[in-house]
Amino acid sequence: MATLSSPTIITTTSILLNNPFLPKTPQLSAHHHRGVRSVNGKVSCQTKNNNGNDENNQFQLIQNPNTNTPYLLDRRNILLGLGGMYAALGSEGANYYNTLAAPILPDVEKCTLSDALWDGSVGDHCCPPPFDLNITKDFEFKNYHNHVKKVRRPAHKAYEDQEWLNDYKRAIAIMKSLPMSDPRSHMQQARVHCAYCDGSYPVLGHNDTRLEVHASWLFPSFHRWYLYFYERILGKLINKPDFALPYWNWDHRDGMRIPEIFKEMDSPLFDPNRNTNHLDKMMNLSFVSDEEGSDVNEDDQYEENILLMRKAMVYPSVSDDPNKAELFLGSPYRAGDKMEGDVSGAGILERMPHNSVHVWTRSNTIKGNQDMGAFWSAGRDPLFYCHHSNVDRMWSLWTDVLHGGNFPKTPEYDDYRNAYFYFYDENANPVRVYVRDSFDTERLGYKYEDQELPWMSITQQQQQQQRQQQRQPLLGGRLKTRTFSLVKKVLTELKVMLPLPLKYSVIKTKVDRPKKSRTKEDKLEHEEVLVINFKLGKSKDFIKFDVYINDGTDYKPEDKTKINLEYAGSFTSLTHGGGGGGGDMSHMAEEDMGKNTVLKLALNQLLEDLDATDDDSIQVTIVPKSGTDSIVITGIDIE
Repeated sequence: MATLSSPTIITTTSILLNNPFLPKTPQLSAHHHRGVRSVNGKVSCQTKNNNGNDENNQFQLIQNPNTNTPYLLDRRNILLGLGGMYAALGSEGANYYNTLAAPILPDVEKCTLSDALWDGSVGDHCCPPPFDLNITKDFEFKNYHNHVKKVRRPAHKAYEDQEWLNDYKRAIAIMKSLPMSDPRSHMQQARVHCAYCDGSYPVLGHNDTRLEVHASWLFPSFHRWYLYFYERILGKLINKPDFALPYWNWDHRDGMRIPEIFKEMDSPLFDPNRNTNHLDKMMNLSFVSDEEGSDVNEDDQYEENILLMRKAMVYPSVSDDPNKAELFLGSPYRAGDKMEGDVSGAGILERMPHNSVHVWTRSNTIKGNQDMGAFWSAGRDPLFYCHHSNVDRMWSLWTDVLHGGNFPKTPEYDDYRNAYFYFYDENANPVRVYVRDSFDTERLGYKYEDQELPWMSITQQQQQQQRQQQRQPLLGGRLKTRTFSLVKKVLTELKVMLPLPLKYSVIKTKVDRPKKSRTKEDKLEHEEVLVINFKLGKSKDFIKFDVYINDGTDYKPEDKTKINLEYAGSFTSLTHGGGGGGGDMSHMAEEDMGKNTVLKLALNQLLEDLDATDDDSIQVTIVPKSGTDSIVITGIDIE
């Protein structure tokens, strides 16, 4: 195995594996997802209730398969369709979960109290105050109506409204002063993220499986609901129901630094567990560590940030592929799928720049990646909620501005829409919220102040100029410049044999395209997707590898990530630990320590930019960056 300073380039024959996660069509068809076979079909029993909520007809007569005894179940807790039926009524109803597709639901009555972190230090268990399900009510829009629509504004403009800023500081100070017995307190709010994101809750009906809202299609909805109630709690504490959170505008040059309001050491918004090297530095939205790229000037860093944002937000929006929502939001995650302590299919929204901003902000002086760099501690930093406000804004922009046509903006599966979470509202009352009610920010009573989107206006000429600036000599420096046709000629001869451990080795391989010279109509209807399958074990570190298409550069793992025209995307994952999914992870089966994981990258626009739409194949380059010791690449394919 080569060292970091001298990476290995491996080139032999290719073995390509198919991705089992992405459904091929929303029509009635058998498909596999994470080891669960089901049938897709529209057998929905949803109606609209008087409150405007999507809701199932209330009752369904079903029969217990063990006793043949018929009984009534509340249909708000039953799903009929997608080849599956579920019932959240104790051990009898739970039998349905064990065999048929159903939504992922948390069993909040069985929270795991685990306080051992991966580095062996003593942390904090993740369980919020227990939920009393006897008094928990379903969310209804009429009960949470805002008379004035909240407007979330950029954090870097906070000093323009001193009254709002004083309210914000006062609300956080009060929240931090609340006793631990109050579910609205600062630490208990942080525990909400820890519990749902580090495996403290088992999946209802599957006690051996821990719930994890990251790396799946649950990620956007959970965090939207999380901010929704956090914001309402802050408004309640200062008696201002129209109070709105700010958003960290890291997609705009003026917002590409830690906002000033979070750097005042005597402010309740301050968190000492941040990277002291980054307090006044322009952000790197593809950040791994301070060891790489520290000499990059701000103008170049800004240009790379903007191109990364364009690739993350605009490139996946050029087709009307019905599966595109899953590509952006995350892979399917259903009852029976095992995610504990691991990741399986994060969408574009989560991978970058969301994860990189977390790592950019975390402490550079203490263990455990605190606060922002680990799921268990991220919610302790008030900046976390400001960061996720912009992540939520990205979802809104993608849905309302960048949709590119009439494709489904959210997955049209009932086992996605009927998944739910539990939160405490501003009055400390427990409430159950559904994914299906999280899609419309207008109905939820808030919006985002408009801000310039520089990544929307970047031109093809600017991209080509950047491409020329980032070219490096090819073939041992014999060529000072290289033309695109020469690069393609060299690339087409490279293949690799899989599986291969990634670790410190750069992997390059030829990948055949299933169809070339596609028509405009075909490209509009179907997104060409690069699918990289790999096994991922436990890691204490931030995990990241980069992917390039048709790039002949001799990349080294220690090099700064290059956001150039050939850059396709990155896989990233934050550090787990602290909840039921942390510690020594002894509750996990041996086979779960190397879980099948997938990275999906949109290719339509990228192949256009590279003038490769007529090519029979492409070259894929995978560059390990951080925490990749446990990664084994098992398959690379195009769908």
